[in-house]
Amino acid sequence: MSSSNETAKKEAEREALYPFLDAYALATGQRLELVEDGENPDFICVRPISEGTPVGVELARITHGPIKAHWDRILDGKVELEAFDAQALVFELIGRKEEARATRYVQRVKDCMLVLQLEDGSLHHVRHALDGLESDFKDHGFSEIWIADYSGLDAYGNVELYGLYPAKYWGFHERPNHDSKPYG
Repeated sequence: MSSSNETAKKEAEREALYPFLDAYALATGQRLELVEDGENPDFICVRPISEGTPVGVELARITHGPIKAHWDRILDGKVELEAFDAQALVFELIGRKEEARATRYVQRVKDCMLVLQLEDGSLHHVRHALDGLESDFKDHGFSEIWIADYSGLDAYGNVELYGLYPAKYWGFHERPNHDSKPYG
């Protein structure tokens, strides 16, 4: 990949991080401040409340690929992952990213969270597939795992979160303006 493509990709990743950081602060009461872009993990942030303790943030997209998305748009007019397909992709991504965390990320930062970006669908559509799975997300080394619903970003300017791990953050964290109409 050319350096201009890599730069554009990193810029898009950084732009995707900020809505998560805002939603994270609302859901947890803790702010994370970006201090470094990188790779392995994607970002290094600090938790100011704990005197600047570094935390890695790795972003991964939950998507079913460009060909399926293309046909969904043609046939259904929208892209919407089936709930249990999204569930399977969550488990697959956690496994794949855990391997990367254990072999590469820990060399840069001990504490690392995983953010799974849901773009092909919404949490309202897939969250029932996560019901009852609280104990299924504990066998990894991530300090936190979140699903971030980016489907409302353009309309509402923010994302909603679903905490998968640890248990204290389990479940759906609705955006504060969920009932307001899009575009103001």
